[in-house]
Amino acid sequence: MRLKRFVKRAVALTLSATLLTAGLVACGTTEAPNDASSDVPDASVSDEPAGDVDTKEDEVAFDSEENTIRFAIQAGTIRTAVVILADELGYYEEEGVNVELIDSNDPTATLTSISSGKTDVDVYGQGIVPDLTFIANGSDLVIFEGTAAEGGAIVSRPEDVEKFKDLANYEGVTAAMVRNESGWIVTRQALLDAGYDVDSITLLEVDSQANAAQAVSKGEADIAFFPEEFVDRFSDLNIEEVMPVGEISPMYVCCRQVTSSERLEQKHDAFVKFTKANLRAFKYFSDEANREEIIRILAEFSGQTEEFVNNYFFVNSTTLTLDPNKSGIETYYQALINSGYFEDDTDVNISDHINTEIYKTALDEIIEEYPDDEFYQEQLEIFNEYN
Repeated sequence: MRLKRFVKRAVALTLSATLLTAGLVACGTTEAPNDASSDVPDASVSDEPAGDVDTKEDEVAFDSEENTIRFAIQAGTIRTAVVILADELGYYEEEGVNVELIDSNDPTATLTSISSGKTDVDVYGQGIVPDLTFIANGSDLVIFEGTAAEGGAIVSRPEDVEKFKDLANYEGVTAAMVRNESGWIVTRQALLDAGYDVDSITLLEVDSQANAAQAVSKGEADIAFFPEEFVDRFSDLNIEEVMPVGEISPMYVCCRQVTSSERLEQKHDAFVKFTKANLRAFKYFSDEANREEIIRILAEFSGQTEEFVNNYFFVNSTTLTLDPNKSGIETYYQALINSGYFEDDTDVNISDHINTEIYKTALDEIIEEYPDDEFYQEQLEIFNEYN
């Protein structure tokens, strides 16, 4: 598998008892980082006259810690497509922020590193359930931007597909999933809202999406929940998609981008530039004329086939979004509480852990630069609706 411009760093684990929601894990190897700033002039060297030295010293160097954002990305995945495209298309450098893509395959390790103040990684941009679990348990994490909405799928054996399109038939079933599967949380809330007996459903928690699919195939479970991109991957196991979870709850929040309040304060301007570059990449992604190039870039970056990338974004329709969606996060957090997901009662106000200022500042700046651009105006309308 070919992965471009990755930086691998060790991630140390020091979990307190309150963070033991997914078990103790370890991850990470160390490799010298690529020098992403080799073509950028050294800010400490200037041809300006001596009288301008103080001004130059006040400028932030491109690759300084204050101007560097380390983004955790799992090898082979493309859900963070906007970040990949922003990097590959050179938008980060154009906006003046140094972004390093960090190879990190374990959300617990990554979130622990961020919340404990380590410098291994600044941003995690995948599943929302680990984010909210850490926050509920007292971590100083802040959600500031979106990655994707929806993205979950429900599968069953082919003969049961029509049956499970009706939520009334979920009572008494066995459902297989990896712990923290967001699609299940959304479906559970929908079952509760409809008055169905969710306590009659047996949860079969497994350690991988492959085992969730196998459980259904072998008759150990009636249905399984996992991300949309895995549906085709396990099609040879005699399973079929019942429906995307988005049919139950359109545009439900899924993967979000999270950092710590300390990092947001220390690197505020870098995060704004990071988000501006992401907005530009999102516009690029949203233009159908770029589809062939998008598929090529993401396939080359991830090592996946172009067919996989096409199915992921343009057939199975994983929905990308950068909007923080404060109201959606609050609704999802309440769904977790309603499900008894947190072992101990939590009095955390989730609104205190959502930052919309970074995104809005970046959006305002880019609209000022491109005042007639319809795409950015649409993003502003979305922001006003959901935040």
